[in-house]
Amino acid sequence: MRISPLIKHCWIFITDRCQLDCDYCFFRTKTRTKTLTEGQVRQLFGLLKDVRKIEFVISGGEPLLQWDLVASLIRGIGRRHPKSFILLQSNMILMTPEKIRFLRKHRVLLEPGIDGLAETTAKHRQGTSLHRHRKICENVKMAVGAGMEVFPTMTVHPHDTSAMTANFKFLAAMNVSRIDVHPAFLAPWTADSARDFIERYRRLAAFSRSTSLKTKLCPCYSRPMAFGHDLVVLPSGDILPNWTFLTFPPKIRDKFFIMKLDDDHVLFHASRYRDLLGRYMDLFKKKGVSYREFSNFNAALAMRQWGRRCATEGFRHYRDICRAVKTIDRSLL
Repeated sequence: MRISPLIKHCWIFITDRCQLDCDYCFFRTKTRTKTLTEGQVRQLFGLLKDVRKIEFVISGGEPLLQWDLVASLIRGIGRRHPKSFILLQSNMILMTPEKIRFLRKHRVLLEPGIDGLAETTAKHRQGTSLHRHRKICENVKMAVGAGMEVFPTMTVHPHDTSAMTANFKFLAAMNVSRIDVHPAFLAPWTADSARDFIERYRRLAAFSRSTSLKTKLCPCYSRPMAFGHDLVVLPSGDILPNWTFLTFPPKIRDKFFIMKLDDDHVLFHASRYRDLLGRYMDLFKKKGVSYREFSNFNAALAMRQWGRRCATEGFRHYRDICRAVKTIDRSLL
């Protein structure tokens, strides 16, 4: 069996090791022991040989803990997929001038995980001491100063919506390119916290549009996407068709594996893959489906299998936020 040539993003979770323990990390079941092998990476490149343009997202865990493999992967992508984008997600703790020079040379985009001020960041990214927060900010500024395109993901927990503006302005003061303000996925959203997020996001959008700041609010996940799906490669070599499945317990997540990379071959879960492709084709019959809506469609498939009432309620309010954000993005940005 062959994969669809319409792959939108290839998320490569190169390792599940990390120095931090973020309570809303969507990679919920990390063993903190696994790392992709070079053989699995070779199989992945073979799998993608007919895909011309794709956005690669290198993530973890913390990918900089496996820098040699990251550098090898970036070089390989550059040779095989020269028209593709490469995005590196990192907590920035281990970033150095040498790494930044390498990343800039290979035109890698940088997405730091920092939620703004030290108090907010430390609350949900356990292990982020004041010293580490200062180091992260210094490294973000170093990357910006070196001419890299840097855009943080500012994850907002339901209990921290009141700090959204202060956190956005803190990040914008570092002159990053843009900021993705994202509600925490599968967090305990309520009707009240969802309304508060939406209203504060609306104000941020108006502020971003009117201000002379270099930094803008990032509307990229609200833009329409064409038919396709993701490849989400785990450190075990298992592959999912979207990142949201990572958030669910293994007994639910494992029902959505579509492939498995070994060192010398690729195993397809063919019937499962065909079934999901059919569902995606039906979804994209609607016009204007955004990437966030595609992701929520996948999450809803898993949610039906899970059936936890409290999670389902929070997810319903999360989807309300996403619908409102799409409307705000398209009207104001």
